Amino acid sequence: MLALVIGLAVVAILYFGSQRPEAKPTRAEVAAQPSGQPTAPVAVAIPGPSISATPSKEEMARRALENATKERPWVNGLGMRFVPVTGTQVLFSVWDTRLQDFEMFVNSTGYDATGGMYSISKDGWKQQRDATWKEPGFSQGATHPVVGVSWNDAKEFCKWLTKRERSAGDLPEDREYRLPKDEEWSAAVGLKNEVGSNPAEKSGKNKLYPWDIPRKRDKSWPPPAGAGNYGGEEAKNGVGLADFQVIEGYNDGYPRTSPVGSFEPNFSGLYDMGGNVWQWCEDLSMLQGRRVLRGASWGDSNPDNLLASYRADGTPDRRYAFVGFRCVLAVESSR
Repeated sequence: MLALVIGLAVVAILYFGSQRPEAKPTRAEVAAQPSGQPTAPVAVAIPGPSISATPSKEEMARRALENATKERPWVNGLGMRFVPVTGTQVLFSVWDTRLQDFEMFVNSTGYDATGGMYSISKDGWKQQRDATWKEPGFSQGATHPVVGVSWNDAKEFCKWLTKRERSAGDLPEDREYRLPKDEEWSAAVGLKNEVGSNPAEKSGKNKLYPWDIPRKRDKSWPPPAGAGNYGGEEAKNGVGLADFQVIEGYNDGYPRTSPVGSFEPNFSGLYDMGGNVWQWCEDLSMLQGRRVLRGASWGDSNPDNLLASYRADGTPDRRYAFVGFRCVLAVESSR
C-alpha cells in the first residue's frame, strides 16, 4: 500500500512539474501579435537606385546652363557671360569677345593672328604693316572688343574655348562655342519676320535701328544720345582726312572702340548689338566665299549701314580694325 502511494506521488510530481506557468510575452512580442481588428496597410520602404549626393562638375554646369536668365547669366571660365535669347536655341555672350579673352587664346596656343590688317591712319584705310589685334593703330584696354581678327581667327578661338571648357568639366560634351548664325543675330537684335531667303535679300529691308526696336519707331535719325559707339563727331580725333564722314550732331565720347558694356543693353541683356565693332556671323553671303557681318562699328556714319537689318560681308581671311566677333553657346551640330 505504501509503495502504491509513493508511486502515485512520483507520477503526480512528474506530470505537474512539466506544466510550467506560461511566460508573459515581451513588449516587442505583444506589438508583433496580430490584432483581431482590421488594420490599415503598412508602408514598406523598398530600396531604390543609388543617387549620388554630389553631382559631377559637368552636371552642375549643365544645370547652370539650363537655368541661365538675363538677370543671372551663365559665366564661363574666362568670365564671359551668356544669356538666352527668345527665338533661338542658343545662349548669347552679352558682349563682344574682349581683348583679354583673345589674348588668353593666343598665349595658350601660340596661334598667329597677325598680318594683313586694315586700319585707319592719316593716309586713310589701308593695310598697315605693323597693325595687329594687339596694336590696331589706336589704344585699347583689356575689356575693349578685340579687333583685327578674321572670320578664321574667330572660328579658331571658338574651337579652342570649347576644348578648354570641356577638358575642365565646365562645359557639357554636347555643347560648343561658335559664331552666331545670321537668323540668330536678327532674333538677338529684335528683328522679326524678315522678308528674304538669304542674308543678302534681307539686308536693309527692315527700316528699324537698334535703338528704335524697343519702341517700334521707324527710322529715327540721328541716333539719340547714348545709342552706341558709332562714327560720331568724336571719331575725327586723330584722323586728318578731310572726307572722313561722321554723324553730325552725335558724339558718343569714344573715337575708336569702347569698353564692352559702356552703353545700355538691349531687351535681351546684350550690349553693343549696334556699334563698337562689326560682328562675324557663321553664314556665307551671296558673294562667293565671303562671310556675313552685322551691327556696324565705331567708324560707321552712313544711316543705311546702321540699320539693324543691314548686312555687310568680308572674306574669311581678312582682318579689319573695325571688326570683332561675339560667341554663342549651342548644342553641338551634327555637321
